[in-house]
Amino acid sequence: MFHADSIADDDDEDQAGENSNDNTSAGDQVDPQGHDKKDDWDLAIRFRDIQRYGYLEPKKKKEMSEQAIQAILQRARESLGPIQKPYRYVTLDQRSAEEWSTRGAASELDVEETLLQAEPMFQVRMDKEHGLILLLDTSLSMKGEKLALLGVTVAAVCESVPADALCILGFDSEIHAIKEFSEKLSAAQAIERTLSIPAGGFTNIERGLKAARERMETLRRPGTRVILVSDGRYTEGKNPVIEARGFRMIYPVKIGKDPGGRSVMREIADSGQGRFSEVREMHELPRFLLHAIRSWVK
Repeated sequence: MFHADSIADDDDEDQAGENSNDNTSAGDQVDPQGHDKKDDWDLAIRFRDIQRYGYLEPKKKKEMSEQAIQAILQRARESLGPIQKPYRYVTLDQRSAEEWSTRGAASELDVEETLLQAEPMFQVRMDKEHGLILLLDTSLSMKGEKLALLGVTVAAVCESVPADALCILGFDSEIHAIKEFSEKLSAAQAIERTLSIPAGGFTNIERGLKAARERMETLRRPGTRVILVSDGRYTEGKNPVIEARGFRMIYPVKIGKDPGGRSVMREIADSGQGRFSEVREMHELPRFLLHAIRSWVK
């Protein structure tokens, strides 16, 4: 559990055009060319506003949007430590080992098994066949800096989990597919999709879990895990604890200081044979989630 200063949600107070590089405070980040990185983060916070500003020329709007996405991507990369893919090791005969080597799998002679089998046997390292569904609450409360930090989380996960093993879904009253298992998507594209989710909608955790179950049935990997990120306060749909029954591995991560949804998220973890965690501040979510994924997806 994390305890840090709360994040102000001030995205409705200022316009993106009011950012200025003229007066840079001691806390602002400025690169050698004099570019103010803080201004780019302000653009990330106001991404939705930028898209609907009618007075901005399309070229300027695109430029500001790209700056916002790059600011989020930079924060995501600052959260990343050494990237470690999950592997599994299988002992195979020489012919099978050679077949896997043509697919990029590393192998080495297993001396002990070779002596036991009286023929060359090899230990082959393969990517572990796992799957991860990141299920994100994108309801009305996720706006401004909270939404930008959700973009940081999405980018960090995209850069640390193999594309074919990752699915990211946003949920409110509807399901928003940020990345499907079958998609090859860059982190920048995933950020743009996250920030472009329309504002509004209730919190329908039940619908989110149903969508996750559908993806799991399509992928058909027994090791697929679901990470649910929400404050746990559902305002639409049935009790999500009922839908969580039958999941083999679901990990609810409660965000925010409000204790109201804590019991629901704990019950989801118990029903879905997973583990409950809590992050009280949004800015802690990307780093926490990366650490958790490396612990859970082995």
